[in-house]
Amino acid sequence: MAWLRIPSSASPAWVAVETLGAAVVAMFGLLFIARLIGPHEAGTGAIAASVFLTVDFPIAALFGDALLQRRALEEDHRASALWTTVLVALLAMVGLAALAPWIAEATGIAALTPMVQALAPLLPCSAAAGLLAALALRARRYRVLAMRVLLCQPLAVGAGVLAALAGWGAWAMVVQQAVATLSVFLLLAVTADWRPAFILRRAALAELWPIAGPQILALLVLNGRYRIFIIGLGMVVAEAVVAVTHIAFRLLDVAMAVVSGAISRLAMPRLAALQHDRAALAEAYGDLAQLQALIGLPVAVGLAITAPQLVALLMGEAWMAAAEPARLVALAAIPAFLVGPAPALWLALGRTRINLLLQLLAFTVPLLVLVVLQPQDPTGAALCWIGGSLAGSPVQMLLALRALHRPARWLAGRLLAPLLGTLGMTAVAGWVAAEAAPLGTVFTLLATAGCGAVVYTVTVAIALGLRLPPALKEA
Repeated sequence: MAWLRIPSSASPAWVAVETLGAAVVAMFGLLFIARLIGPHEAGTGAIAASVFLTVDFPIAALFGDALLQRRALEEDHRASALWTTVLVALLAMVGLAALAPWIAEATGIAALTPMVQALAPLLPCSAAAGLLAALALRARRYRVLAMRVLLCQPLAVGAGVLAALAGWGAWAMVVQQAVATLSVFLLLAVTADWRPAFILRRAALAELWPIAGPQILALLVLNGRYRIFIIGLGMVVAEAVVAVTHIAFRLLDVAMAVVSGAISRLAMPRLAALQHDRAALAEAYGDLAQLQALIGLPVAVGLAITAPQLVALLMGEAWMAAAEPARLVALAAIPAFLVGPAPALWLALGRTRINLLLQLLAFTVPLLVLVVLQPQDPTGAALCWIGGSLAGSPVQMLLALRALHRPARWLAGRLLAPLLGTLGMTAVAGWVAAEAAPLGTVFTLLATAGCGAVVYTVTVAIALGLRLPPALKEA
């Protein structure tokens, strides 16, 4: 039967599978490990992982987007980018290991020194994996990219759970990160359809750098701002408050990451291919903006409505302080889902400096508020954080519409279906959550999610004329 056939490697269906798998594995894996080791140990592990990932991500993404955006890609570009990335990662490995004692002293957590030093040697593997993933995305090999979630992440979570059950405490989160990094590298290296020559040419790097330079700084700010925020928070509050805040943020961060990641994987190669056809580029952007809102709005609103039940069910009563911060951060994410894949647009147009400037805005605001308010509880930390989310979205939307030469009503028309669906879902799910509360956490969560999902699906289907969203119709 046709519907039983496995989709082709380039099918958007694999992006959907990856999105769903990442949400389930990341959320339940992290929360289960945190619950096993407790708030104090989870806070320490979260800081160690944040330090590593703050250094890791910009290196792993160093030339990836530039390779994706470039129309004429040659072996000199690919090989030079790979070996330069690995060399930078080796230097960063040495630097991170040397800075580990200082980080431990700054946070007042002596256990961070060996943890950070244990994670540092993973940087070269992660760097190579990041570049190989960018080449796979350029070729739209979505099935290979989905395998990172379907195979590697469950393996990493399993290793972390075993370490937690063995009494390793915060080291369980280090084990999870290590297994995830190494398994992804092995997967991409084995399945790659390219074997790099040993080429390191300055001219090839110079051709990539006008795109790579600003973009990598923007990605550094984007992916480092939360981790730096957590590190800064660790300097003003106790480890247990950091842990609760981290769990609250992760409830939404996981959802945000899978939604933005899925849309990005569809948008970047598609928009880059249309960079010289502005009319087609605008139509593709509108379709992708609609898809992003269709996925993201119900996730954000649903998390805001069910945050208390999710925290109680997944984490237990000891973590209930995470419910209100999670609700606040979820609501603050709504504007970002209405903008569309603007970062991919600026990459396609070669205007990556805009990404950098907007990420600097979102990076600076929460840290400034953190310094001024000096919060002492997770709710206060959440209020500091959401300033960055709310500051950048309106500016991003105005700039994107101007670049596309489209009015706001054009984007509003694309967003009508997800907005109507979300309004209907909010009304029904909110009422069910209030009425079902006396019947227990599990029943309330299931009833709220089920009723909300039915109303949302039916409303959106009618608004779309019982057709698939246009962004999913393209191969």
